Amino acid sequence: MEENEKKESATKGTEEKEEITDEMRQELIMKLADPYKYDGEEIVELDMNGLVDLTAGDLCSIDREMLKRGYNGMRMDTTREYALLVGAKVNKRPSNFCDRMSARDSIRLRDMVATFFYARG
Repeated sequence: MEENEKKESATKGTEEKEEITDEMRQELIMKLADPYKYDGEEIVELDMNGLVDLTAGDLCSIDREMLKRGYNGMRMDTTREYALLVGAKVNKRPSNFCDRMSARDSIRLRDMVATFFYARG
């Protein structure tokens, strides 16, 4: 009987997994207030839908990059630089992809990334 309860519990957890709707996907597209150029391409928005597919390994890779860059504080995942690296990662671009982004947009990106990780159910 315990085995059946375990199976039911595992199935219930799968059914309760949050489904990503089109509306949620639209919320993860960040229109830039100030477009910038990267490799001659004008960047007018960042598609952050890749946040949904990030793995713990991806985040650990970003953590290592932060350490290589000399970050030694706590809560690196709430910093602007971390968000810039996440933005590059989910857009499958080099780590400097977001570096030319305006200060205002970089703060909006930081808030979007932190909200995704900490405010969702």
